[in-house]
Amino acid sequence: MSEYGLIMGKSVNAFLAKAGSLIVELKERADVSPFIVSELNALFPKVKEAMAKIKELETNIESIAKTLKHYDLFQSAPGVGPITAATMLVLLCNPEVFKNGREFAAYIGLAPKSSGSGGKNFVTHIPKKYECNNEVRTLLVQCAHAICRSKHKSDWVSSILARKPKKVVIIAVANKLARQLWIMAKKGEKFERRFILAAAQ
Repeated sequence: MSEYGLIMGKSVNAFLAKAGSLIVELKERADVSPFIVSELNALFPKVKEAMAKIKELETNIESIAKTLKHYDLFQSAPGVGPITAATMLVLLCNPEVFKNGREFAAYIGLAPKSSGSGGKNFVTHIPKKYECNNEVRTLLVQCAHAICRSKHKSDWVSSILARKPKKVVIIAVANKLARQLWIMAKKGEKFERRFILAAAQ
């Protein structure tokens, strides 16, 4: 639609509110093929149906997650919403699987992996998307974006945003958040601002 100069907000609510009327507007224009309008008319209900299904699934996931032990604990962390909290319930149901928060962050793909034997340890690169749990990394990156947009950023976040490129900052914040979530799961404690996004540990 933007190719025809019809603009709407990027949010789901903006799409649902305006897409239908914009399709009607296209139908009345002589410079738009009726085949395009026909395809949009067929596609719009499918998109609405998919969005409704996603919302239903999110509601069901949240209702199940609320009955579990650490759900409220994970939601106390900045940037973490219902889906991320529910995902952490699965990944960190037994935090002892990971030696420490750094190993958990490396598993997700937010810290360099390390390997070695015989007393020698080698630190490699941050895993690429096909070498890690990319879906979870995407969730924590979205959380990091929310933290960086917050009006109540910590001094560390404000400082690193002023010094480093935005993409580097997002990964650093997501890495820090992953480590804190592991600590929270291990200790059974809610988020404490002094742990995360303070100084690199």
